[in-house]
Amino acid sequence: MSKTKATLHVRSHPLEALVAATVGFFVGFAAVALFNVTAKTFKEAMGLDPVQVGLLVAMPNLSGSLLRIPFSAWVDTDGGRRPMLTLLGLALLGMLGLIALLLAYYPDGLTAGLYPVLLFLGFLSGCGIATFSVGISFVSYWFPQNRQGWALGTYAGVGNLAPGLFTFLLPTALAAWGLLGTYVAWTALLLLGTLVFYALGYGAPYFQLLRLGLSREEAKAQARALGQELFPQAPSWRPWPGRRPSGAPGFWWPSTSPPSAASWPSPPGSPPTGGSSLART
Repeated sequence: MSKTKATLHVRSHPLEALVAATVGFFVGFAAVALFNVTAKTFKEAMGLDPVQVGLLVAMPNLSGSLLRIPFSAWVDTDGGRRPMLTLLGLALLGMLGLIALLLAYYPDGLTAGLYPVLLFLGFLSGCGIATFSVGISFVSYWFPQNRQGWALGTYAGVGNLAPGLFTFLLPTALAAWGLLGTYVAWTALLLLGTLVFYALGYGAPYFQLLRLGLSREEAKAQARALGQELFPQAPSWRPWPGRRPSGAPGFWWPSTSPPSAASWPSPPGSPPTGGSSLART
């Protein structure tokens, strides 16, 4: 494939990608405040004790924290579009579930028996919090090194406004629209942000060119011509999920199966001990 033919298919540009990532992060990260203000309402309706209320408030933060690492790693193979849309989609699913729960049971039927369902929906809604780490990598791939500071500062600065802003606005929304109306408005904003990212948020040129069928070398060369400077370091082997041996520098990838303790590499200066073959990236 010629350079001209390939580059014509590259969608978006750095500023569009920054806007898309910032909007996605803003609407997703707002889930930090999902139950902060409304916890009192759920406590009174369901008769929750302080421990249950604390777990309810923490649940969105738990899912957001747990998913940050695997979804951030996914960006290195995808460019960020699918990880971000997956997280926002899960958050939307959780918010729609909350609305359905409130429509069906609030206020009289919302009993303590539905508490596990509420926790699960809060867990789903909190998936949007993990967009932070996805967006960091997504934006970094789009911008050259001399503009990454500005781009990442804009992304994080605007996105981190969401929890405080939502916590400030929620009491007013609750007074005006009630619990159900507030969550409907929140879901509408989340949907709008998801659509903005869907329209504008494409991975950096290197990842788009790979999907067009170019080899890694061709995609990297053409992405460089388009201004991309940061590229993922693709491993030649699938990583073993066990911990890295103590004293082994860098990241280690087994060539066949997880190594036994006897086959771990010796510190520099020690005599070789043999064992299974390891390739270091």
